[in-house]
Amino acid sequence: MRVFREQTAVAAVSELRTRLDAILHQLGKTSVLIEKHNKPVAVLVDPAEFERMQEAIENASDVILAFEARRRELSHKKGGYLPLDEAENRAL
Repeated sequence: MRVFREQTAVAAVSELRTRLDAILHQLGKTSVLIEKHNKPVAVLVDPAEFERMQEAIENASDVILAFEARRRELSHKKGGYLPLDEAENRAL
């Protein structure tokens, strides 16, 4: 396993079989890029870091959806929406 930059270590798939404990120990310090035939196939990250990444993605998605909702609201004329019950009646 070699450290690539300060935040990522690189390990071959074959090292997973022989050095799993060392690779898992490295997760406390950096993420680990797993390669097979010198091509990236997976990334291992600390569970707490994974949770932070998931939260960041969710927050970014919420912001994007809010901007899109606001853009649509501003692009439609006032009164251009149908009430839900009227839309349901038209659908039937």
